[in-house]
Amino acid sequence: MKEFKSIGINRDMLAGLLVLFLPLYIDSIQDLFTQNLNIIIPCIILYALCCINSVKVNREGIRKELYLAPITLKKKTWREIKHYAHVTEKWSGQYGTQKIEVLWFIDFNDKVCLRIQKSTRKNLDKILEIIDKFEDKYEIKFDVKNPYFTAYGYSKVKYPTEKLEDTKKDEKSK
Repeated sequence: MKEFKSIGINRDMLAGLLVLFLPLYIDSIQDLFTQNLNIIIPCIILYALCCINSVKVNREGIRKELYLAPITLKKKTWREIKHYAHVTEKWSGQYGTQKIEVLWFIDFNDKVCLRIQKSTRKNLDKILEIIDKFEDKYEIKFDVKNPYFTAYGYSKVKYPTEKLEDTKKDEKSK
């Protein structure tokens, strides 16, 4: 069975690692750091390894796991997934609005069961070709503002109204 893989980096976790090094400019913290190097260095390496993950696609389903360790983060079969959609998430915060291009894999309860960022992936186009063979694609791209609960599967996906109106017109014409 052939398996296709896409490697990606979780930039948010990696940024958190860099924030840990900022206090090293203070002398008292430098002393604490140098005294506990045998504990801190393995913890930093372990944290950095968790930042790199891979998405593997085969005929059975899609699996998201850590790159260097065989730990599966999420695993979904094609029977569990209704379709996937290209989504632009717009997150508002203290420093302005941030747009993130992602893929949402939506289950039959209209909840997101798997979320993959496009910008941090290597060879995502090849993976999408394979996914198209097994899964339906939601036809239009849509934007979602502050999808705090929706993006992680805690609430249902709110589809754009124009797509729903088109399907209702098609049903009436038949």
